[in-house]
This record gives sequence, structure tokens and C-alpha cells, in this order.
Amino acid sequence: MILLVDAGNSRLKWAFLRDGRFESGGSLERKGKQTAALARKAWSSLDAHPTRVLVASVAGPAFRKSLTSWVSKQWRVAPEFLVAQANAFEVRNAYEEPLRLGVDRWAALVAARASAAVPTCIVDCGTAIVIDALAADGRHLGGLITPGLGLMRDSLIQRAEEIQQERVIAGNGESSLLASDTGNAIIGGCLYAAVAMIDRVVLDLGSELGKGLRTVITGGDAPRIKPLLASRVRYEPDLVLRGVAVMAGQSESTGDSDREQKVL
Repeated sequence: MILLVDAGNSRLKWAFLRDGRFESGGSLERKGKQTAALARKAWSSLDAHPTRVLVASVAGPAFRKSLTSWVSKQWRVAPEFLVAQANAFEVRNAYEEPLRLGVDRWAALVAARASAAVPTCIVDCGTAIVIDALAADGRHLGGLITPGLGLMRDSLIQRAEEIQQERVIAGNGESSLLASDTGNAIIGGCLYAAVAMIDRVVLDLGSELGKGLRTVITGGDAPRIKPLLASRVRYEPDLVLRGVAVMAGQSESTGDSDREQKVL
């Protein structure tokens, strides 16, 4: 069994490869929690010890050090921390310095390419909203990064004096087009700002790359954003982890239908 880990800024997600088959795992919020405590909660009751642990992490060096210590003591294996590459898995990195591309973005590109050789727009709605474009021949065309819903909301609350004075508490998040209180007005405004940006980028990419453009959305806020999009998108909650699975070298297949099941 191979343990696949996606360590983002806000969440820790994981999945498994068992005999080459991808199995979804779970997720935990990282904010304010010690790495060892998260690891114990996530994996202390596994039915078998992993033979490998592959990690796509943007969580920083302290997380990396703590996770390495816990995994090494628990299972006597060293976690493998993945990095973006210049040209691998049929994807060519657009960055002049490939290592500067976040490994989560790289893994998402790898997963998208492994599933189909078509032009693809990847929208990752996490702490930041990150959009990457992939051409049909595997060229990464670059991307965009904007604040995610939480960052947009928090920056507005922190920087707007009158809103601070009202001690705004975010509402229930069930946004309609217009809100009748400040908390839900902020939530709705941030939500529609994200939706408008994504729809416009997808529209422009469609004009540039053609009608065959596929759009895949992932990330913790994707379920909130997807229903409001005018663009046709496919929700893939484990996109980064599926890219890690490809990089593990365990998702080879002989047929198209089997490939779809194993990778994306």
C-alpha cells in the first residue's frame, strides 16, 4: 500500500494506492494543529503500514520536518516529497524555473494530462484560487492566482473600518444574489467575484484553445463555486492526489476505460 498526501495551506488530504488502484482517503483542517496530532488522527488506525509515502506539500519546512519524523518513527519509511519538473509525465512546465511552480499545481497538471490529451483549464479553489491552462500537446500555458473566498472575506473585514466596528460575523453562507445583512453581503460578494473571474478566464481560454476545452474544478471551496458557474465544469475533489498517484508510477493501464478508473 502506498500513502498519497496532499498538504495544502489549509487542509491535509490523503488517499491510497492498493495494487495500483486509487482509493480516496480523507481530509483534516491543518490550521492551528500540530503535524503529529494530525498524522495520528489520520493514519494511526490504518489496516496496513504503507510501503511508500508520497507527499505534495506547500505547507512549509516545519511541516515537512515534523511529518518526516512521524512517518519515519511510525513506519520506518522516509516520505518522498515531490517537486515540479521541467518536462515529465507528458507535461511541459511553463515556468522558466520549474521548481517555483507549486507542486500541487504540478500534480494537478499531471493528473489532467494523464486522463485525456485535450486542452484543459484547471481551477483549484482553496486558500487561493489558482487557474492553470494545459494545451492538448501537454504544454503548460501558465496560470493565474487570486485570493480564495476566505482570504477575500478576511481582507475586507480587516481593512474596512466600518465593517470592523460592526464586528461582522460571517453569515450562514447560503448566498442568494443579494443579501440583507453585512455578513452575508460580504460572503455573496466574494463568491460572485470568484465566479465572475473563473467564468471570464474559461471563456477567454475557450476562444484561444477552441471548443474542445475541458474545465476541471477542485479544492475545498469548489462545491460552493461550481453551481454558480455558467461554464460547464467537472468537479474532481482528488485531482492533486490523483496526480501524486501518477507520479508514484503505479497507475499504468492498458485500456482507456481502465485508465479513467485509475487516474481521473
